[in-house]
Amino acid sequence: MSSSIAMLGTSGVCDASMHAQATRDDARSSVFGRHCALGTHQPFPDQQTKSFKEKKPCRESELYKDPDAHSKPDSRKETEPSFYSEEVDRFAALDQQPVTLHHLLETCAPPLTRSKLLANAQFLARERPVRYAKRVKLFQRLPYIVNLNPHIHNVYQAYYANFIESQGFSRVENMEDEHKFISMLARQSKLLLDIMPQIARGFYECRHYFRPDDRRRFLDQLIKMRIGLRLLTSQHIALYDQFHAKTTVSAPTKHAVLADPTHRHQGIIDNQLHVTDMVHICAQSVQAMCDMTFGDSPSFIVDGQTDVVFRYIPSHLDYMLTELLKNAFCASLKSVQDTENEIPPVIITVSKGDSRVAIRVRDQGGGIPSQIHDQVFDYSFTTTKHTSFDDPDNVVPSDGSNCVADANVISGLGFGLPMTKIYAEYFGGMLNIVSLEGYGCDAFLELPSIKLNRTPTIQI
Repeated sequence: MSSSIAMLGTSGVCDASMHAQATRDDARSSVFGRHCALGTHQPFPDQQTKSFKEKKPCRESELYKDPDAHSKPDSRKETEPSFYSEEVDRFAALDQQPVTLHHLLETCAPPLTRSKLLANAQFLARERPVRYAKRVKLFQRLPYIVNLNPHIHNVYQAYYANFIESQGFSRVENMEDEHKFISMLARQSKLLLDIMPQIARGFYECRHYFRPDDRRRFLDQLIKMRIGLRLLTSQHIALYDQFHAKTTVSAPTKHAVLADPTHRHQGIIDNQLHVTDMVHICAQSVQAMCDMTFGDSPSFIVDGQTDVVFRYIPSHLDYMLTELLKNAFCASLKSVQDTENEIPPVIITVSKGDSRVAIRVRDQGGGIPSQIHDQVFDYSFTTTKHTSFDDPDNVVPSDGSNCVADANVISGLGFGLPMTKIYAEYFGGMLNIVSLEGYGCDAFLELPSIKLNRTPTIQI
């Protein structure tokens, strides 16, 4: 993780088609014709937008009126993302129901019964439109010119479409309804799977109209909302699959599921997650990316307490480890670039305390220069050549050429470390980077074991 703290990527698919001119024209005309009133919504009290005069902000009491006053249906097409949608305002004004991790674990505790599954589905059916509406309002409060960006507008449209569909699915009373509900969840999750490349590109193009502090605040909120709803959704889909556990394929989600008589998995939570196994899987995956991108890759060593097992969400740990290893492997490769020196190995050390697991990723890639050390957790900051968001002379390719080895990754967009930090802190963990400039870097990832009696207040 040297001065080249290069991001080989975060998860997402770089879809070249989203940059087509037709998409740009449609994005501008579909909403910003007769509905371009975003100037009336201020993202933050001190926000200043260049080149546009801001209108007087609406009062909160004007935006969020009595829900009973909005019973008349909107005459416009349901899928049209209107910035004056009364339904969006009504749902966004509702309180988001607090869901603690404790409650989530109790819901999936064995035995998993039909009544538990339907109760969880009913909760999720009520909660999803509220959470989507709040996300739509988050976008609407961006500066007017930022929402004109076609990439950001594409993401807004996806959230709005999911809000409309979720709003119309408010009841799950039997297993037939549940089957349809699961199909909707799988479809909506797929629609939002690859939004981060568009968000990253959109914020790069709007960098002159959005202050770094405001950008960070918006992205922190958006990513935390995204993690929370994806967690609840993935958990329910996994519970549905486990309830119908067979050695066949679950039709709505197309995922093969097997019976789990040991109850090792409770939804997406793995009660016996082997850390070393996950480290090997992630490291080998990153090695393959490096081999296909650079033609070579560092070796890696796993040491410490290699038999550590704890309770966690495998997909979250997979994401965090992959991001840290990408940085370490890339820094190690670039430290010997244009030399005949051997590539230094990356060392991953695992340990476990009373209730927490620690993972250290150590490289000898030259460390982080002191002048940029404080920026490594900033969104859009990257030292990958020709992809810095803050340098107007550097441009992120828009044709998907940054995708590494045709994998589902973003390269050089500067989202890897800040998103990893949010994932680590989501359940009370932490991520710290210690640099020895001129030698290498240590990344310390500390995670709590998910337990009923230790995580009662963490909200999703």
